[in-house]
Amino acid sequence: MNIRHLIPALVRLNPGDPFRDCQIKRENFGRRTDPYVDAEEFDAESEPSRTSGDDIRRNYSILLILLMLVSGCFGGAHRLSRSDQAAVTSMMADLRQARVVFVGEFHDQRDHHMLQLGIIRELYGQGTPLSIGLEMFNLEQQPVLDEWVKGKLSLQDFVARYQKGWSINWAEYDSIMLFARNNRIPMIALDAPSDLVKMVTYGGTGALTTEVLKRLPAGVTTSMPPSYRKFMSRAFRTHQIPDGMFDNFCAAQGLRNSTMARLIADHLVPEPERRMVVIAGVGHAMRRAVPAAVAAEGLSTKIVIPRVEGLYDELDGDDMDYFVEE
Repeated sequence: MNIRHLIPALVRLNPGDPFRDCQIKRENFGRRTDPYVDAEEFDAESEPSRTSGDDIRRNYSILLILLMLVSGCFGGAHRLSRSDQAAVTSMMADLRQARVVFVGEFHDQRDHHMLQLGIIRELYGQGTPLSIGLEMFNLEQQPVLDEWVKGKLSLQDFVARYQKGWSINWAEYDSIMLFARNNRIPMIALDAPSDLVKMVTYGGTGALTTEVLKRLPAGVTTSMPPSYRKFMSRAFRTHQIPDGMFDNFCAAQGLRNSTMARLIADHLVPEPERRMVVIAGVGHAMRRAVPAAVAAEGLSTKIVIPRVEGLYDELDGDDMDYFVEE
């Protein structure tokens, strides 16, 4: 998989950054070796052009053929290979038109997080105010993210806080977290508090008392579109929850999706120029889930879903705008 053109020099620490001379080795937190993290960025534009007019016309014709082959459609979605730089460039131009860009993931897939970081870097480089929305932090952890981005929280402390609330290895997300910290990109906690999610899962919507609702954004619901409920009925097989609790499980998932949508809107509506990249599991990033609720708030969206074998029998082309393969 060639993603070097999309993700060059991913975690180059800023001069004067307190982590630049930090004695902590990121390997201590389980980081896998990533040949792209410390790679030097190659600036193709700095190379002198040696292309003749005939070569340009010939290459252009070849490019058109490749785009037709590689950037086909999966239902209503564009299918592309992340190794095709022209197709990726076209996708990035389209993503820049949206207020909210959802980039789905399987949480333990490193290449999914590299794709997310590449998109974040490209959008950040456009100079428009950017925020990053995170499923892996719940709204009551927002002060932790604020302190991290401002440089007021040490790496040790931040990793410890992260590990208390999320079971996926820190190594999967470290590059994204460090890039946000080094560039002071606001990071927004999007999930509902985990104890409330469990409360609904095991006690139903009746558990959401008036006092409990005060811990959630105004207007949050537990509703779920029928098409998404159908998707969840198939995904339900992978969760350790008795069959009789399916309604509660759907209500809890609806609560999470609604909370994410409300927090995204609350963050973006007051700042019309700001955009957000949302990092979330495919089950939240698909159009039937959080994006539909965000669109209902009047915010334009684009959805990028990386390919995972075995999942896409459950999706259709309307669930995404871009279907990215290796």
